This record gives sequence, structure tokens and C-alpha cells, in this order.
Amino acid sequence: MQHFPARVAALSMLFFCAQLAWAQAPAQPKPAPKPKTPTTIEAEKIEGVAELEVTARGRVEFQREDLSIYSEFLRYNQEFGRVEAEGGVRMVRGQDRFFGPRLRYNTLDDTGVFEEPTFQLQGEVSTMRGRAERMEFAGRSRYRITRGAFTSCQPGQEDWRIEARQLILDREQEVATVRDGRLRFFDTTIVALPWGSFALDNQRKSGFLAPHFSQNSRRGFEGALPYYVNLAPEYDLMLVPSLMAKRGAQLKTEFRYIDHSYTGELRFENMPHDQVLKRARSAFALFHTHRFSPELFGKLDVNKVTDARYFVDLSSRVNQVSTGVLQQQALLGYSGRFTQTLPYSLTGQIQRFQTLQDPLAPILPPYDRLPQINFSTARTDIAGRFDAMLPSEYVRFSHPTLVEGTRFSLNPTLTAPYLAPGYFVTPKLGMRHASYRLGQVAAGQPDRQSVTVPWLSVDGGLVFDRDARWFGESLTQTLEPRLFYVYVPFRRQDQVPLFDTATPSFNFTQLFAENRFVGGDRFGDTNQVTLAATTRLLTPGGGLELLRATIGQRYYFADERVGLTATSTLRTHDSSDLLGSIGGRLGRALAFDATAQYNQHDSRVQHYGVSARYAPEIAKVVSASYRYDRDTLLRQIDIAGQWPVRPGWYAVGRFNYSFSDRRQLEGIAGLEYNAGCWVFRAAIQRLQAAVNATSSGIFFMLEFNGVGSFGSDDILTLLKRSVPGYQVTNPADPHLVPPSLQRPQPFTQIF
Repeated sequence: MQHFPARVAALSMLFFCAQLAWAQAPAQPKPAPKPKTPTTIEAEKIEGVAELEVTARGRVEFQREDLSIYSEFLRYNQEFGRVEAEGGVRMVRGQDRFFGPRLRYNTLDDTGVFEEPTFQLQGEVSTMRGRAERMEFAGRSRYRITRGAFTSCQPGQEDWRIEARQLILDREQEVATVRDGRLRFFDTTIVALPWGSFALDNQRKSGFLAPHFSQNSRRGFEGALPYYVNLAPEYDLMLVPSLMAKRGAQLKTEFRYIDHSYTGELRFENMPHDQVLKRARSAFALFHTHRFSPELFGKLDVNKVTDARYFVDLSSRVNQVSTGVLQQQALLGYSGRFTQTLPYSLTGQIQRFQTLQDPLAPILPPYDRLPQINFSTARTDIAGRFDAMLPSEYVRFSHPTLVEGTRFSLNPTLTAPYLAPGYFVTPKLGMRHASYRLGQVAAGQPDRQSVTVPWLSVDGGLVFDRDARWFGESLTQTLEPRLFYVYVPFRRQDQVPLFDTATPSFNFTQLFAENRFVGGDRFGDTNQVTLAATTRLLTPGGGLELLRATIGQRYYFADERVGLTATSTLRTHDSSDLLGSIGGRLGRALAFDATAQYNQHDSRVQHYGVSARYAPEIAKVVSASYRYDRDTLLRQIDIAGQWPVRPGWYAVGRFNYSFSDRRQLEGIAGLEYNAGCWVFRAAIQRLQAAVNATSSGIFFMLEFNGVGSFGSDDILTLLKRSVPGYQVTNPADPHLVPPSLQRPQPFTQIF
């Protein structure tokens, strides 16, 4: 028996391990075994034979790869890789840490037993810590815990924990298996877990998810128990059976899939018997996109419900409740080249619509397109000067009550853009030709018609800039005057039906458009010029826009003669309304925007809208807007926000009110509490579902970080959609945690 000083023992251990690895290299030309990893041991006293077995006592430190063991006593068998440690044992393996009185561990296959340990396991999203009567290691990332518990809470908090007679943690698959377990929240058992498994760190795993609960005025109390099926890495299935106190049972199904060339989502909801309407109700939705080749692509978008009141009664999403038209579309497109400089594209689609009528606010069903075929080709830099385009379209419009027919149209254009530093000029020539073959025409309306409208435009502008100072900051200010001239001769079009054409709102986009209509059935005659000017304040380095102001107006040289319909009021003034806009950022957190339309002839404001948003940090945002329109009698205010009110507490809400209708369109009031390892959210929503129908609901969600949640996922969908800038306070990415909730990083523990 020999005794060595600690440092000499450590160096000797390294030497003998390296020597042993060299001696084991075979002389035969067979593949050499993997050399053993060097091991170091430091202690106050070490005894034994290094290449066989050593015993260390007093402040022992054992190091091998990413494994470190600290104890008062340690025995290590080099041949079999066995480690036995006692007395304040602390083990660090990668980012995981273990503490306890006794440890037996095998360094060759990463197996062993820790008696009465406490532990800390680092996951991708959260850190799990816990304790056990016994902990077995079954590899690098698999643990079998006997009579133990774990939580994601910080030491000294432990608001929730999962206790079990036996618990298996697989950190590679991120799955936990429980036998005779329970979930305790503030020392109260809220869920019994006789046997089962669940995902860790929100990973995908087949099985039941936490139940959902909510309260709604149209559905009553609603409970659901989702079941998730992880069919394969590229597709999965969600089944959500639910029971509504007022309506009855419903099954929701969601199937998702993805591949390198396609992706899609299929939803089906079925209620065998609505207790209120006394009949079955269902909804179907399929969205699929497919890239067959670099040139060929397709899309399916199919939506259908059994009745017009389906979303009003059974949905809490305002975008669904307010839906008036459901699309059913199949599209196929191809892009290629005739020559290297002559590309083309061809798309064809079939498009139908299901109109969901509100008896108190009926809408005109849109035309179906059965089919619609678009072809387009273009050539740029012709003779170094011109760009040419040739879009064309063939479409057959179908409608149960209105005029039907086909429309073939050509829209060739020739452009000669000239761009230079400080200015641009773009003259453009074009023609709109459309021919019709009609059916179900009114008396006196021809069933064959054609219209050809030539037109020209010239767009030009200047850009001036200068150095400026704004509150002591050096900036660049620009002045950008712009002139846009359009001439379109009169062609009679009052006999042409309106398949897809309307008059848009007057805005800055319309100021610089050749056609005052949108759609393919009208091209307005005009002889006009638009004058506009924009000024901007930009940062000199990156060109970030801090302030923008624009003013513009049209001037007419002739009265218009083409109206949307034969009874439309035609313009006779020599100028349009005056448009003005200003917006930008005041500091890092505050953004604003305001637009106005002023009628000079009647000396009144026709339309205006103002909005502002203040967002100094993540999960701290307030936005407000007000819109007014004289023609549609629109007067609406919309205020929404998320704001910390106390440490860990966040208020969230929205108030959308129509002064014209004297009613609230949508209201949300909610609270979110983040305790660090669990989050509670609750919200009340009131929604104007139809002209004479409202829907109110109560939603809540209790989420345990790294494990799962109870309540309704609808609350997250609701808040993200209705509150601009809303952020969860416990995101998966730690960089997105609100600053007020970020924990200071502890000093690295050194043993």
C-alpha cells in the first residue's frame, strides 16, 4: 500500500491512464478500440493502484469528460469504471446536478444509483428540480425515481410539484412516466395520476392533454378533454370531444401535415344534435398548398358550414363570428419561360362561395368563378429603354339570381422608366379590352358586348435632401414632390354587368392609380393630374424613418362620364378632396399615424383616422385608434393593451365601441399572473356576434411551465388576435421574457 500527495496522485492517474490506452492498442491490423478517456482525482489522501482501483478521502474531486463528482470519500475501479462515493456527494453531469449522501455510478455505461438525492435537470425550455428516496441512472438522459417529486419552480418556492411512487424521466425524448402520482398546487392535490405519461418542455407526445373549461352565454359551461396523436414527425392529429351545457356534445378534429413539397391543415367539427336548434351541425375546413415542381404549384382552400348561424353560436373568434362569406377554391399555377428574357405565368382556379346571411343585415352573394384562367407574360429592358407586359384573363361568372356570363380581357402596357439619382420619370401606355358573352340578361341588354379603352399616364418625382437637427439629433430631411398625369378617353360601359367591380375608398393608393374602379368591368374616363409632396426625417446611418408627412390632391380637366351604375352620381368638381397624412416614431417606444380627407367644396372633413401605440418593452403595450367616415356614418374607437400593474401581475383588455350604433363591438377584460414557474390567465369577452345577437364568454388557463396547462387554449388565441402587441409572459425563448420578470443570473457554483 502506498500513499501519494494529492497533486502527484492526480498527475500519476493521468499518466497511467494514457499509458494503459497505449498498451491496449493491438498489433494486428484490426480497428483499434476507442482510447479510454483520461480521469483525474484530487483529494487530501489517495491510496491504491492507479490502473486498477484507488480510494480517495477528504475533499475529493473526480473529473472525467463532462462528469464531476465531489465527496468526502470515493472509490474508483478503473477496469470496470465503477465509482462509489459517500459523504456530501455532489455530481455534475453536463448541465445536470445531483446532491445526496451516497452514490454508485458506472462511467462506462452511465448507469448507477443515487440515494436520497436532490437534483436539477436542465431542459431546452425549463429547468426541473426535485428530490427522491432513490434515483437510478439508466443512461445519459434517462432517470428512474422512486418516491420522488419534481417541479420547475425556483428553490424555496415550490408552488407546484408532481409527486409519484415511481417516476421515469427521459430527457432525450422529453417524456415523463408516472405511477401512483399526483399534481399538487399549493399543497393541494388537483389531479390524481394513477398511471400515465406526459411530455416535458412542451414536446410532442401522444396522449390526453389537460382539460379545457370555459363559460359562454350562447353555449353555457363548456368542458373539453383533448387527445393528441403524434402520428409521425411530419403529421399529427388532435381530437377534442367537448360538452356544452346549452348545446350538447361536439367533436372537433384537427389534422396537420407537412412535407418538403406540401403542407396543409384539415379541420372538422361535428355536433350530432344541437339541443337548441334540434338538429345536427358541422363545419369543415381544408387548406393545402403544394409545390409539385419549381414551376408548378397548387392550392386548396375549402370551407363549409351547415348553417349561417354556426359561427355566431359556436365560435368565440371575432374573425369567424363576423364572417359573411366562406371560400371554396382550387387553384393550379405554372410559371416558365418562352426564352431566357421572356417569362410567363399561367394560373387556373375554380372559386365558389357560401354566403352566411344575417336576416337583419343581408349581403349580396358574390359571383362564383367557374373557372378563372389568367395568363401573363412580360419583357423588360427592350432596346435598353422599354418594359412591356401582357396580362390576360378568361373567367366564367355564375350566380343564382343575377346576370351570368364569360369575360375575356387583355391589358397590355408599355412603360419607359427613367431613373436617376434625385428624380424619376415613368411614361406608360396601356389598353383595356374586355369582351362578354352573357346569359340571364335583362330586357334590352345585349348578350354580347366588348369594350376597348386606351389610356396613358406619366409618373414623375424629385427627391431633395438636407441635413437637419431634431431635438439636438443630427438627421436627414427629404422633400419629395410628385406629379402623376392620367388620360383615359370616354367609352360607354353602362350596359356592361358588374361581376367583380366596385368603387374603392379614396386614399393615397387611389391618388396614383390609372383606374378609379377596382375590378375588370369598368375603366373610368379621366383627364387629371395628381400633385403630392412628402417629407421625411431619417437617421443618417441606417435611414430609419422617424417622421413622415404627405399631402396630395387630384385636379381634373374634364367631368367624368363613366359611373359604376347608370344611376351613379358623377363628379363635376375640378378637384378631389385633399388628403393628408402624418406618422412616425417619437422615441423608441411611441409610434403614431394620422390621416385625413378634407372636402374643400363643402368645407368639411370627410374621413379621418388617428392611431398611436406605446410599447416600451415586451408585454407592456397600449394602442388606441379612432376612425370617422361621413359617408358610411362610421365612428369607432378601439383601445387595447397589456400592462404590468404589480410585480408578476399584468392587466390585458380591449374596448371597441361604435358611437354610430351606440353599442360595444368587442370588449375584453383580463388578468395574467406570472409566478415564475406557473402562469394564470383569465379573461371575459363580450362580442357583437350579429346585428341583434351578442356572445359573452369567460376563459381561464393555468399553465405549469415545462409540463402543461389546464383551462382553455382559446384565451391565448383571443388575446393574441384582439390585443395588438400582446405577448405571453412565459415564452419558450428566454430572450423574450419581459424585463420585469427576468431573474438575475446566479453566480456559477464551484465545488
